[in-house]
Amino acid sequence: MWSGLFFLVAAFTTIASSHPSLAHIAQHYTRAEDISSYYDYIIIGGGTSGLTVADRLTEDGKSMVLVVEYGYFEKTLQPDDFSLRSGIPAQMTYNITSVGTKKTWVGAGSCVGGSSAVNLMIFMRGTSEDYDRWDDLGGYGGSWGWDSLLPYFKKSATFTPPQDQLTNGFHIEYDIKKSWGPGGGTGPIQASWPSFLYPSTKIMHDAWKSLSSVEFPKDGSEGRAGVIWVPTSIDPKNATRSYARTGHYERVKSRSNYHLLTGHKGSKVEFSLRHGSITAEGVIITSRSGNGTTVKVNARKEIILAAGAIHSPQILQRSGVGPKVLLESANITLAHELPGVGQNFHDHSYFPIKYEYRNNTSPNPDMLQTNKTFFKWAEEVWATNRTGPASTVAPSLIAQLPLPGIAPSTYESLASSLLALNPASVLPSGTHATILAGYAAQLKAMASAIRSNNTSWLQFPLHGKQSVNINYMHPLSRGSVNINISDPDGEPVVDYRAFTNPVDIGINLALLKAVRNYYASDSVVQQLMPVEVIPGVNVTTDEEMITWIKTNMNPSTFHPVGTCAMLPLEYGGVVGEDLRVHGIEGLSVVDASIMPVIVGATTQSTVYAVAEKAADLIKARG
Repeated sequence: MWSGLFFLVAAFTTIASSHPSLAHIAQHYTRAEDISSYYDYIIIGGGTSGLTVADRLTEDGKSMVLVVEYGYFEKTLQPDDFSLRSGIPAQMTYNITSVGTKKTWVGAGSCVGGSSAVNLMIFMRGTSEDYDRWDDLGGYGGSWGWDSLLPYFKKSATFTPPQDQLTNGFHIEYDIKKSWGPGGGTGPIQASWPSFLYPSTKIMHDAWKSLSSVEFPKDGSEGRAGVIWVPTSIDPKNATRSYARTGHYERVKSRSNYHLLTGHKGSKVEFSLRHGSITAEGVIITSRSGNGTTVKVNARKEIILAAGAIHSPQILQRSGVGPKVLLESANITLAHELPGVGQNFHDHSYFPIKYEYRNNTSPNPDMLQTNKTFFKWAEEVWATNRTGPASTVAPSLIAQLPLPGIAPSTYESLASSLLALNPASVLPSGTHATILAGYAAQLKAMASAIRSNNTSWLQFPLHGKQSVNINYMHPLSRGSVNINISDPDGEPVVDYRAFTNPVDIGINLALLKAVRNYYASDSVVQQLMPVEVIPGVNVTTDEEMITWIKTNMNPSTFHPVGTCAMLPLEYGGVVGEDLRVHGIEGLSVVDASIMPVIVGATTQSTVYAVAEKAADLIKARG
């Protein structure tokens, strides 16, 4: 009887979650008029960071938390949706196209789980220097450096080693104690390995050994640059996606103090003046469809922005917090001037290459598109026991390399050029003095990073595909995410301003040459008999390569950061060391927008760690 009743409840809950028209089940709401008028904490954004913070804040069983999510519950994308099928349904992401000379789709998740629901599940960390750089720029005395964040990386996840056949066959190494904690950790997000790797992966790994400057860290998550093995956010028990929804909502959704409202947006934050201080008081919530009731919900303790680097600055600007001139142009009443809101925007960029392997291994990843028999076998193995080629979505092996090792003859001149650059010459005219000062500090820090052996500038996936994107991990150009002054309630105006810093062009040239040198090296990669197809052997001079790069570069790998930067006010910062918005009580930001400079890695794992730390900071405020 009870098992049957449980099945009915579970089934109905799933149906209600998938259809926004149905009334709330348990703590999931679809109508704003059904939620309470007061909560201890209101979180805007039910994605990677928002659900993580909500989970941690509701652990005490007492703190009342509301998460407001624009999207809905969607079907979870599994590994085979990427390896064997077409990928991401349109309704799971926002429909935004950037402006500027390089217009591109702005990829951001719009569903419960956010971008953790739609990404390729690479679960990696930056090098230790990436996080120490944050700390140095802020002058935080170690509180945001690698040593301080490592416990939160460990807290966020549970690591399961690869199967013995992979460990032995591909010489995969890992260091559980150093990188993950006793037993691999106990965090809600699962970090594991596919059951299958292509034989060409080992060839591409061993080829780097011919270059004496390349290191091979024992564990790809220990904070060192080199050729590294990295896990994916997949639950090894059933080969399913492990993400914010499964780890930080489904696991704890029975908590009566954890409320989730879907299909709505936190339009703006309202403020009051208390004891001479501006205090965030409540959130205006509107229906996504435009047909529902608009309500104001008040926060007893704190309002937390977790809408991501595209929408968190938009919410602040709509609320009257941001650049004065911009807000006046949009006829928005200025509540608090913060010039840095929406500025300092950047992302990883990439350009595509292709090498035809005339002596390719069999099997190889391209056979999923070219060999119907192999594709059918991969489908059957996945359907039978969720193993095989379909389990391999993202690269498990990546070359994360510093410039001194791959560009020994040019890295010093690149660093010198960066130091000699006038920050004002590459930012928009009229840029606020504090933002110029912050950018100058960043350029100085990144010049040191160019000279460092532990900052990764090149990301080269080594999964054996003939076509691959070469990722540029530390773009120096800075763009913006601002409200549309003619339609502040519409989607923001996203401008990458790609390649406005000329040193970006020089570094991308160095990356292309490094990849060509790898394929031309006297190493085991010649077993594949690689022949360059893209850019092509006719692109030879520096001028031709630069022209090709400018034409073919894409400014985004869907890792936007920086628009609510954690920096001092005098550096154009938006939040401080405690993640509270400068000059406002009861308002904080906890997502990727707080990263002052992007890490040299996919950002998923870092966002979880930031959110875990943010939850502790918020709880400590009481």
